[in-house]
Amino acid sequence: MSFILKEAFKLVLRSKLNFFLNMISLTLCVILIAISFYLIRASKYLQEYVQQNVNLNIFIKDNPSTDTLNYFQKKLNEQAYTAKVEFISKDKAAEIFLKETGEDFRKILDYNPLPASYTLYLNKDYMNKDSLEKIISSIEKEAIVTEVVSRMDFFQKIISFSERIKFYIFIFTGFMLLVSVYLVYSTVKLIMNSKYDELETMKLVGAKLITIKLPIIINIIFIGILSGIISLSVFYTIVTFFKIDWSLFISITGFNFPLFVAILILAGPFIGSLVTIIALRKISLRV
Repeated sequence: MSFILKEAFKLVLRSKLNFFLNMISLTLCVILIAISFYLIRASKYLQEYVQQNVNLNIFIKDNPSTDTLNYFQKKLNEQAYTAKVEFISKDKAAEIFLKETGEDFRKILDYNPLPASYTLYLNKDYMNKDSLEKIISSIEKEAIVTEVVSRMDFFQKIISFSERIKFYIFIFTGFMLLVSVYLVYSTVKLIMNSKYDELETMKLVGAKLITIKLPIIINIIFIGILSGIISLSVFYTIVTFFKIDWSLFISITGFNFPLFVAILILAGPFIGSLVTIIALRKISLRV
């Protein structure tokens, strides 16, 4: 085993440039794979958030009768698209405005300009653009209603933007994965060519196939582990610098910290060793 480890270390010293290129490419590949996975999870998390939080704010005319309000709320509750309805009176609207803005308009005005409203929470089957447009159109026809406001367009723009970013990240990740595979494969081929005479000698003296291949595989695994450590350092620097809440990351990805570290550390060795094993298939004990 000590011979194999010594040979693996010698390979690092012999091919410093390739060692460096492999480490950089694998590091970028690991980082981009982590980002791609995060974007997939974040996109799903965002869509679920939209489904849970999209609602309609239905503003009504001033001073409607109690019977009119009760009839309208009952009508909303009977609709298939309704999950829940909450009534917000003018006084409640003023309290919310004061809490959110910190400004009390009552110091200037002697009346409350804010309208009463209903917050309509939708069933998830109706949380799409076409259904929302039909629902809004039907509600706006009610005589008591002055305006219906939805944040769906805003959320749709965010989702659309995240999908575009995710698409470009996927393309770049695929490109870097190909570059990493090519560099690792080329390095293995270069090592095999540079050690051709040595490999042939080892075959002649009866060396086992595993003794010939293992130093090269260990060399690439070592590069992969370094790539994972560098990737982890990059993520830690980003999280620290931007003061990102780690609990938010966990809630989005479903990962805990040890699992995230394990994936970053092991991704590089896995990719590198897999490519190396494939590249070494042609090595045999035939002289």
